[in-house]
Amino acid sequence: MKSLNEIDLATVVVQTEGIFSSELDGETVLMSLTQAAYFGLDSTGQVIWNMIAKPCRVGDLCDQLAADYNVDRSVLEQEVFEFLSELNEEDLIQVVSQNGS
Repeated sequence: MKSLNEIDLATVVVQTEGIFSSELDGETVLMSLTQAAYFGLDSTGQVIWNMIAKPCRVGDLCDQLAADYNVDRSVLEQEVFEFLSELNEEDLIQVVSQNGS
């Protein structure tokens, strides 16, 4: 279910059911049966994908990534928002709630 609203720190996201994932040569490959398409994730994408196996607030996800990686927090947040938005556009994730709702 796509959301028209932007993903922010209060948004809760989770993997869409029915998306299969497998590691192949150090990359995670996602397969969507509904779209009959494959999607590749790099190592950071893999970490995020694993973190959203259960509903996860984007702010908590960013907190964990900031603790694990030495990067500017504002850059990290922007890249996470963009990545999750791309996954959302491809129906690979679901937005469970936004803005604390």
